[in-house]
Amino acid sequence: MTKNFEAFLKLDKTKLQNKYVVIIKGQVVAQGEDIERMLTQARKKYSQDIPLVAKILDERMRVFNTFVV
Repeated sequence: MTKNFEAFLKLDKTKLQNKYVVIIKGQVVAQGEDIERMLTQARKKYSQDIPLVAKILDERMRVFNTFVV
């Protein structure tokens, strides 16, 4: 498991519902609704790092994967 993904799993998501987060080097470097602006700013400061970008869904939202075999 990557450092960024571990940070995402430990993240307190209660105040971030329906927002995006950008995590680099295990730290949240941006959060908000404008993902393009957030990524542009993160790339300027952390140009050599690969970010983890995730949208925090509303806790009432359930996502199910469907696989066709």
